[in-house]
Amino acid sequence: MARRVVVIGKNRLAVECLDVVISAGDEVILAVADAGDDGIDGWQPSFRGAVDRRGLPLAAPADVNDPTFVERVDAEEPDFVLSFQAAQILRRPLIATGRVATLNLHFGPLPRYRGVAPIAWAVINGEAATGVTIHRINPGIDSGEIVRSAQVPIDDVDTGRSVYDKCTEAGIGLFREAWPEIRTGTFASRAQDSGEALYYNRHSIDFSRRRASWQADARSIANWMRAFIFPPFQYPLIALGGTEHEVAGVSWDRGPHRGRPGEILAVDGASIVVGAPGGRLTLGPLRRDGADLDAATVAAGFAVGSVLEDA
Repeated sequence: MARRVVVIGKNRLAVECLDVVISAGDEVILAVADAGDDGIDGWQPSFRGAVDRRGLPLAAPADVNDPTFVERVDAEEPDFVLSFQAAQILRRPLIATGRVATLNLHFGPLPRYRGVAPIAWAVINGEAATGVTIHRINPGIDSGEIVRSAQVPIDDVDTGRSVYDKCTEAGIGLFREAWPEIRTGTFASRAQDSGEALYYNRHSIDFSRRRASWQADARSIANWMRAFIFPPFQYPLIALGGTEHEVAGVSWDRGPHRGRPGEILAVDGASIVVGAPGGRLTLGPLRRDGADLDAATVAAGFAVGSVLEDA
């Protein structure tokens, strides 16, 4: 029996999971894109553009919880409402429109990393792995029953962007694997253990404050920088002589040194080695005005013994 499905979301995750639903022979009765989705592919494929190309019914409300829009969704009598990186929190009336279930695919290993920026926090906290989770949506924040999950490894060289890409790939694979069972309505789910929950609210991280504090431990600085590397939107910043540079790569070691926190210990090609409590950081490529700096420019601009400005 074909299921009636509403798909809400954005980016490659929503596009490819939409196709999983279609390929299973189910009917997408409404696709809901972000109001700001202009239909043009960018760093991620546009969900709105994908929906238009497939000739599916489309909505892009400013507020998905507006009673008029909720009434429209409810009138379609969906079996499932599926959320893939939806930009807005779904409230109880909209959640209730899914006759069988309303589900979300979260980029975190629930019950840990509920809330905002789960990928960034997993990298900042030095986790060896994160995860992706399909869960029922309830009126809480990422607190509904878990349907299925998968682990995503975090390597020492991973950045916020590379872990995001890994989670996208893992999320698509998880949904493709799970949908044949979910669509039957006979799938199992289990309550989250609130004692293991870890939640970050929207005030817990400010991506506009991108300068590192050199007083922290070297490993902590490196993790923080890796989390903030998310092209094409942002990179962590270092500053010397009032000039800021973006850091596109970072590694660290426990090598001893006599430098002050933030002191440039060496210039290594197009990278610099910086001292911090408990170790050294190698920063590079360095960027300015949207382009990587070459070795000569780095050597001319970053003298050994100079101290980078603190946050």
